[in-house]
Amino acid sequence: MATFAASLVTPERVLLEEEVQTVFLRTDVGDSAYMPGHTPLIGALVPGLVRFQLEDGTEERAAVHGGFVQVEHDHVTVLAPIAERAQEIDVGRARRALDAATQLVTELGGTRAGTGDAGGETEADRALSDAEAAQRRAEVRLEVAGVIDSRGS
Repeated sequence: MATFAASLVTPERVLLEEEVQTVFLRTDVGDSAYMPGHTPLIGALVPGLVRFQLEDGTEERAAVHGGFVQVEHDHVTVLAPIAERAQEIDVGRARRALDAATQLVTELGGTRAGTGDAGGETEADRALSDAEAAQRRAEVRLEVAGVIDSRGS
């Protein structure tokens, strides 16, 4: 099968630079798969699993927490503010973070406190949004580590 260059980059380091067959990830418009010769594009990433199917058929998995993907005919670059390869994830720490975030979401009512009118977002809304984001980051880490599926179970 044909391959192309792919990289996963954060501000601190390059996590992956490999020849791959396919890159799978989630953008703000849905799940995507990129193969050699893909139409060039730039897209926004949502927190989630990125899978790089390598030339030898094995797979590298990483958690990304937002960012962008740039696709050229012969290269896919994933740019993320924070990313972790599967083998770097501390499962115990991720479980503790998930438990703490889930408890906080529950304590904050689990729903948006604001009415969504012109008054803007309240402090309670921001706190809940932050707790939900922390919960999603922990879920992504556990999914990438292979501990839970994409629905959190």
